[in-house]
Amino acid sequence: MALTKKKGAIAETKMLAYLIERGFNVSIPWGEDVRYDLVSEKEGVFKRIQVKYVTPQKGRLALFLRSANNWNTIKYTLENVDIIAVYDPKNDNIYFIPIKIFPKNNTLNLRIVNPKNNQEKNIIWASKFENADVLEK
Repeated sequence: MALTKKKGAIAETKMLAYLIERGFNVSIPWGEDVRYDLVSEKEGVFKRIQVKYVTPQKGRLALFLRSANNWNTIKYTLENVDIIAVYDPKNDNIYFIPIKIFPKNNTLNLRIVNPKNNQEKNIIWASKFENADVLEK
């Protein structure tokens, strides 16, 4: 198994355990032709979740809001994904980002520590997305 596939499998397994521990039902789609990795359900609310394994660098998590293979690059949209779930292996944290908040972004940088220059403007804090409540709305 390729390293990137292993990382993806680790992130999906962490997400699966996290959701089940919190009372969600989880379905895994069959095949490679869907843009999401998991579907969560709780009290009749379903969410399509794309899971990302992102190692922090320079105090931030850099996300590409697209999927790619050797032939295609496809941006995640409201039509194919509800939530981007980010697994940070260094800190063992999971973040839930509703795609509707950043529908036009191709990339997203989530800050996990203060920048060295103490900049505050235009910072998107990862801690804002630690709550899985977005999966129940």
